[in-house]
Amino acid sequence: MKKASIFGCLFLLVFGSAVVAGCGSSGNESSVVGVYKAEAGGKTVATITLKAGNKATMSLIEGSGGIGVTYKVEDDTVVFTGADGKTTVGSFKIEDDGLRDSTTRVLFKKQ
Repeated sequence: MKKASIFGCLFLLVFGSAVVAGCGSSGNESSVVGVYKAEAGGKTVATITLKAGNKATMSLIEGSGGIGVTYKVEDDTVVFTGADGKTTVGSFKIEDDGLRDSTTRVLFKKQ
């Protein structure tokens, strides 16, 4: 449970803090559409669902509605933006197995 609490705090920090936006060309969003899950202690502790139309949800509780955000693909990175559509609130490197959080280095495996 301690690992899940620490991970949860780190996850909230990533999405609660604005970071400097990077520049790059938009990529193909359809290649990343899907559900991604991070696990700790053998249990799912966070879920990211990337949808068509650059819409996404992030959830710390499996099965909950999650927080709605938007995203864009820049080169080999998925960049999440806040409600204003301009402020970067997190980024994940696209890897063969899923998305890796650029801050905590946690892998969200594609389901």
